[in-house]
Amino acid sequence: MQNTQPKLLYQTIIDDILSLIKLDQFDYEKPICTERSLSEQYGVSRITSKRAIEELEKAGILYRKRGVGSFVRNNLDAKDHPTTSLQVPALSASAGRIIPLVLPFSTTQGGIMRTIETVTKRLSEQGYHLTIHICEPHYDSEQERKLLLRLFSQNVDGLILYPSGKELHLDILKMFTENGKRVIILDKPHDINYLSNVVCDNFNGGYMLTRHLVDYGHRNIAYLSRFSSNDLTSIRERYKGFIKCMEDNGYEVNPNHVKMDLSSDYPMLKHIINNLHKDGVTAIECENDEVAFNVYMCCRSLSILVPQQMNITGFDNIEWAVTGSAQITTVDQNFATIGETIAEIFLTEEDKPSSQTITVDLIPRTSTSPAS
Repeated sequence: MQNTQPKLLYQTIIDDILSLIKLDQFDYEKPICTERSLSEQYGVSRITSKRAIEELEKAGILYRKRGVGSFVRNNLDAKDHPTTSLQVPALSASAGRIIPLVLPFSTTQGGIMRTIETVTKRLSEQGYHLTIHICEPHYDSEQERKLLLRLFSQNVDGLILYPSGKELHLDILKMFTENGKRVIILDKPHDINYLSNVVCDNFNGGYMLTRHLVDYGHRNIAYLSRFSSNDLTSIRERYKGFIKCMEDNGYEVNPNHVKMDLSSDYPMLKHIINNLHKDGVTAIECENDEVAFNVYMCCRSLSILVPQQMNITGFDNIEWAVTGSAQITTVDQNFATIGETIAEIFLTEEDKPSSQTITVDLIPRTSTSPAS
């Protein structure tokens, strides 16, 4: 039976370059291509064009001059000019070792960059390259789906996916795993037996923060988030931890003190904080450190003393938590440990998917204190 599998994009570029060399349509003194020129010519990403060039370099056909482009090696005489038949042993798909990380937000958000740095270091030591792909705007499921299909067509060596919403696109992820590509889902607990999973213990983090406030004597605690609990699994788990701790200690949560889908408008946030303070709220638990810092600034502008009149907590333990005089009590997600765990899953020889939950640590600071 004839093989009808479509040719991969990078392989098409390789075939065309090999044809140019075979027909002597090149100059040893001039670059035959650059990543940018191939991307523009074929309408592909720089990742794809880079993959094609790297495969030809590994086969000893091209060499690269930094900042100039890729050249044909001049030790190839006419009889040695490669043909497309040479790609079978020299340019196999297994030669590439690229693992994409798909995110629904910028790498500057939260502490994800610490995870990226750790994964990159560990994987690069074993010859892998980590590439970053960001789906914007947030929660665009169709955009994410198209990206996953494109990555599959490029024959990458695995996938790290931080889902942008509820949908996991299991039909596409199944294609990855059926082709021997390991898939790791971040921050979204699941029981799918062919996918690995790495999650932060967001529930326990939310519980720890609330218990910290309760132990300080706070009873009227508000919860603020820019997203609803249905948008992000991490927010949902943190909020569930907050609710469970309040229930365990016999305290009710006032629905009027739970503000989800917060506007980024600063005057509106200031108005919300002022109303919470007037309504007797003495502590505000925020979805993350960035929101907590903005709440802190609102309190300052309203002359609400922190922590004497209002306690504030965040989540993530990033630079927002220790900006200026803020010094916000927070939870450290151990982003470096998350990165180490991701790398270990990829580098292990065991084929069985792995599910790992990363513990968190409470970091008390001066934004919290005993209730007056």
